Amino acid sequence: MANEHLGHTANDMSGTTGAVVQAASIAGGVHLHATGPSQIPPPHELPPDVHAFTDRVEQLAEMDLLLASTEGAPTAAMVISAVSGTAGVGKTAFATHWAHRVSDRFPDGQLYVNLRGYGPDQPVAPVEALAGLLRSLGVPNTDIPHDLDERAARFRSLAAGRRMLIVLDNARSADQVRPLLPGTSSCVVLVTSRDALPGLVSRDGARRMNLDLLPHEQAVFLLRMLIGPRVDAERDAADALVRHCARLPLALRIAADLVTTSPDVALADLVNDLADEQNRLDLLDAGDDPYTAVRAVLSWSYRNLDPVEARAFRLLGLHPGRDFDTVSAAVLIEAAPAGARRVLDSLVRAHLLERTKASRYQMHDLLRVYAADLAAQEESARAQQAALGRLFDFFLHTAALAMDILFPQERDRRPTLPTNGGLPANLVDDSQAVRWLEDERATFSAVAAQIVDTTWSVYATLLSTTLYRFLDIHGHFDDAVTLHTHAVTAGRQQRDDAAEGRALHNLGVVYQRLGRYLEARDHLEEAIAALRRAGSRRVEALALADLGHVHMLLGQYDKALACDSDGLLLFEAEGERTGQGQVLNNMGLVLDRLGRHDESVEHTQRALALFRETDDRPRMGYALNDIGVALQHLDRHHEAKGYHEEALDLARATHDRALEAEALNGLGNALRRVEMTDEVLKCHEQALAIALDIGDRHEQAQAHEGFANAYEALENVTEARERWNNALEIYSELGAPEAAEVRRRLDRLIG
Repeated sequence: MANEHLGHTANDMSGTTGAVVQAASIAGGVHLHATGPSQIPPPHELPPDVHAFTDRVEQLAEMDLLLASTEGAPTAAMVISAVSGTAGVGKTAFATHWAHRVSDRFPDGQLYVNLRGYGPDQPVAPVEALAGLLRSLGVPNTDIPHDLDERAARFRSLAAGRRMLIVLDNARSADQVRPLLPGTSSCVVLVTSRDALPGLVSRDGARRMNLDLLPHEQAVFLLRMLIGPRVDAERDAADALVRHCARLPLALRIAADLVTTSPDVALADLVNDLADEQNRLDLLDAGDDPYTAVRAVLSWSYRNLDPVEARAFRLLGLHPGRDFDTVSAAVLIEAAPAGARRVLDSLVRAHLLERTKASRYQMHDLLRVYAADLAAQEESARAQQAALGRLFDFFLHTAALAMDILFPQERDRRPTLPTNGGLPANLVDDSQAVRWLEDERATFSAVAAQIVDTTWSVYATLLSTTLYRFLDIHGHFDDAVTLHTHAVTAGRQQRDDAAEGRALHNLGVVYQRLGRYLEARDHLEEAIAALRRAGSRRVEALALADLGHVHMLLGQYDKALACDSDGLLLFEAEGERTGQGQVLNNMGLVLDRLGRHDESVEHTQRALALFRETDDRPRMGYALNDIGVALQHLDRHHEAKGYHEEALDLARATHDRALEAEALNGLGNALRRVEMTDEVLKCHEQALAIALDIGDRHEQAQAHEGFANAYEALENVTEARERWNNALEIYSELGAPEAAEVRRRLDRLIG
């Protein structure tokens, strides 16, 4: 807002500058600063509180005292409680119950991460866990740093001063936990693990709390809460049931469910049956292994499932995902979705499955091990292979359908899939396609990790190529690196040069997006060599085009043009019109940087004609914007303005935010040369906000350059210097050649 004092207008603004309009002309000291992303609601990620929670009074009181000691404390030391105990003893239930009791003391939210330290899955890597925490705090995927230390530092910065509770469940080791710790006592961290985590206690000051087996009377009390007065009516049988369940809450809850479904059978008869089951399994002496301690109870419960439920339970043990929906479960167990839902709900009622907050399903790790054991014992190898084949085909074909909906113009660039797959999920529009891909993102990586050393490894390479564009556009670079790396390994194991080359190409592009240009160059060069061995000329041309782009970003213009020329010849030989346009556009960018602006316009105009011919609207937008940039260098600013405006319209029509940022920066630069108005600053402000949101570092630097030029035109040296410094810092981090020109402009301004 403009403040008037003694007839002088001071240009002080607050809020989001994209919504600010200043009356009349701009003069004097205008100060515009990029605002951060809009505030998001505090995260509330705790799992539901457990039903019939019992005992742990002393431990809950100890946690309350620990919390009280943090409030108002001047120390910057972090407060952690490490809750340890055997599997099935109720660590997660305890942590969740206490967290719900005190959630109102943490107005800035509660974060929850299942680190999966124990069970059939690989533990969650700290770098992956940090990505989830940053997303929960509002950081877009594409703005999440790649390096572990950078992610940890960003998380500490965001957590500083916030009153948050952070629950890190099922940790494997102190090393897995340590990078996830905030830096101040405003946050309280609760860690659960089967391990005592001595390193977290000695080095990080955690308070250790061990959850032992329930005392016998408390275990009886839990049974009473779950099954009612039968406990008191048959106390001896209840005592025996507690002993058979090894006083583990998980086993007690499963056993209680079976008791409640057999109201006409005496509790003593049920306990005798369980004793016979334990004798049959020869597991009376369970020792310290929680699996053997509950296996008899699990077996007892399993034998009382009907055949359909029993088969579903054991096949679900084969599912590679951390969680799953009804549709993929239906495919795995070979049932209609409605029937699968009924079966899943029955397993939930039997405490053999649990529902997540996202209306998906998951298994406790002990149950999953048991289910997988059953599948190995009771399903033939052929039946197991058939179930997994159905599931992998489902994921692959549904992923392909989703990509066809989202990116129809690239259908012919994706791999041909096996034709014997089952029906994919029913996706009909963009929102459904994106939602399904996001829900199953972790499953894709889990599938690739599970199959990379098996006869199924071809699915890793197919998933990599099918999902490449989705992971790239949405900035899921961690998932992309994981999936494409598995695909490279799978291609090499198959001795399939084409598959290896595709995966190396995909991985190289991800590294380019991450600003790791040298790694991108190396992977793309490896890809080209493999694709040449395979005779995959079209994919080789794509890799050459991307390698040329990396050379351009590194300032190696001769190498860039050589790659583009080779790629163009291959695309022409293949009759690939979109590819020809892609390479011509890349060549136009290089020629513009070399100062050959007329040639640049000619190349990008040819590219635009090809994109119009193939109706490739996203690439049309980039070509239009690149033509505008070259026209500006020819001082044809009115013409450039029209191209940038058309590119901006296409960007918004196709929801391409990266193009929108580029077009806004281009339009701001063109407008400044036509007439310096408030619209110039508004364009760069909007471009910077988008680039920050999507994590596009190069376009952030471009926006700062645009601001710097505008402020120089306004003779605001202080702001211009600040913006040049911002641009120089980013270009230097990227190793981009623009740094030299920005440094020269900055030196001239200072001098």
